[in-house]
Amino acid sequence: MPGDHKIVARLVKAGKEYKMGDTIITALQASSVDLRSGELTLIIGPSGSGKTTLLSLFGCVIYPSFGEVWINDINVSQLSENKLAKIRLEKIGFVFQKFNLIAPLTALENVMMPLQLQGVADKVAKQKATDALVKVGMGDRLKNLSNDLSGGQQQRVAIARALVTNPEIMLCDEPTASLDIKSVSIVMDELRTLAKQGKAVAVVTHDTRLRPFADRIVYVTDGAVSDKPIEEEIEPH
Repeated sequence: MPGDHKIVARLVKAGKEYKMGDTIITALQASSVDLRSGELTLIIGPSGSGKTTLLSLFGCVIYPSFGEVWINDINVSQLSENKLAKIRLEKIGFVFQKFNLIAPLTALENVMMPLQLQGVADKVAKQKATDALVKVGMGDRLKNLSNDLSGGQQQRVAIARALVTNPEIMLCDEPTASLDIKSVSIVMDELRTLAKQGKAVAVVTHDTRLRPFADRIVYVTDGAVSDKPIEEEIEPH
């Protein structure tokens, strides 16, 4: 139900380290963070701060070096690669800065793809993909190739593709970095609407223009997560 604000993803003292020769690099210190349904959470921090690592843990893209990652009531930290992939496909939608649309395919075909990976029949996939594109204001662009769309339009197709499987969690990595201010508003209004409809939406960014769209802001600095900004992060983008 929209407005429930139930916890759908949670890090419990989870972090990530990488070994480079004899040196251990800490990408993310032990962090406890929740994502809740019905909220748009902004994850703000400078480049290299650990915010994408945080998003990747929530997205079941990487395993934590320590601590736990929970998606609903499932501790995903020890799951096999195949089980993680299933959770990503069924419960999580991803929106990227580069859109990651497949150039030879139309907008409709791009949005149908996650459903086809789930084994949904083409006729059903086509209808669901059409509905998702209509929802983001792209109903008149179903047959356009991605190269024929503006940056803002491509990003809305990417949102439709993330939305089409009806995931509980939407994770967005710098989704507005290459967009003009008008496209930023369109894309962020769409993401905020999804949050109001009950999804847990998390947006990683260093773009302070996005602050007004957030229900909650989490700050990441030097691999540490906080609910309080530091000086550099509150400077204009």
